[in-house]
Amino acid sequence: MKKHITAGTAVALCALTAVGTFNVTLLGCRSGLNRLLPSYTAQQELYGKLGEIKQTVDEHYVGTYDVDEAVDMAATGFVVGIGDRWSSYLNAEQFEKYKLNFGGQLVGIGVSVSYDEGQQAIHISDVYEGSPAERAGLRRGDYILGADGKTVKDDGYNEVVNAVSGKEGTKVVLTVRYADGETDKITCERKKVDKVTVRGKMLDGHIGYLRIRDFDGGADTQFQEALQELLDKGADQLVFDVRFNPGGSVTVLANMLDRLLPEGPIITLKPKGGEGGKEYTSDENEIDLPMAVLVNAESISAAEFFPAALQEYGKAVIVGDKTIGKGYSQRQYPLSDGSALILSDQMYYTPKGKNLAGVGITPDVEIALPEEKYSNFEFLEPGDDDQLQAALQALGDR
Repeated sequence: MKKHITAGTAVALCALTAVGTFNVTLLGCRSGLNRLLPSYTAQQELYGKLGEIKQTVDEHYVGTYDVDEAVDMAATGFVVGIGDRWSSYLNAEQFEKYKLNFGGQLVGIGVSVSYDEGQQAIHISDVYEGSPAERAGLRRGDYILGADGKTVKDDGYNEVVNAVSGKEGTKVVLTVRYADGETDKITCERKKVDKVTVRGKMLDGHIGYLRIRDFDGGADTQFQEALQELLDKGADQLVFDVRFNPGGSVTVLANMLDRLLPEGPIITLKPKGGEGGKEYTSDENEIDLPMAVLVNAESISAAEFFPAALQEYGKAVIVGDKTIGKGYSQRQYPLSDGSALILSDQMYYTPKGKNLAGVGITPDVEIALPEEKYSNFEFLEPGDDDQLQAALQALGDR
């Protein structure tokens, strides 16, 4: 038998249901608000403190200042204050340069350089093919003494490097000293150029040598091409040099290692909390040749992981200095004004599940370069490179 409900009862039930729903919703809102209040209060205190500082400066500071620059410095200080040397704040201009460089390009004259303290000059170690520098007649071994009125002697290395870089299409006047000692002024137009990251050459005894400067965009393609060229020339042993390599892209790193490793894990990334993450793996195609990797204390991040993976798979002997131990990867977090945070947000693990943070890589053969060779690294001949010679000896002993 069906029971009938009067219209009045139906209205009353609907009202009670509505009241019940409202109460549940209200409780949910209160609960959510209570969870947010500590964060909201903390942010109010932070913004309030910055507001107090600005108000005090505006009322009492006797000089003038740029508000945007002050805010950039405050943002820089906040990220420095979290205590992670790998995280940073970049203003909009710096972020544009960062993205370009990370993608394997730069705006400038197309050279790789190092600082020669004894000469108080910038020493050119590589000139990119087709670059403004090459068209202007600059060669490996030449020196840049100054740019646009700034000199290394008076203004410092970084100031001159910054003066050389600039907006695409603009010109820079360089004071240069050629390898033969002649000094001149030349003008170069800044262009967007692809970085030359990987260079390969054959050493005596059919040993292929590859210098990897970083793992930024395009490095994996250059690596594959340089490696294949050495193999085609008959290389039957390989030396990979990642000394003074600051790291780069995890994807680029994985692409390189995939060519060298057997089937299995390459690198695993885990975010805050450890849940989820991503694993890169290699296929069964591998190069099966004796290998060595050269490292030093300036081999950082991907440049530590590259030898670590090869070492764990028993594919290569590691030679050089102990590395620093960077076990975090960073991502870009763009902000609304074009600036960005570069933030350590994932930990990475080797094929055997080891994190390198604070541990680094201990070489199989530990050997340091003497100070005078260390500072002149880019211009060492193979016979004068103690670490390279130790790697060749280690390969011969395998």
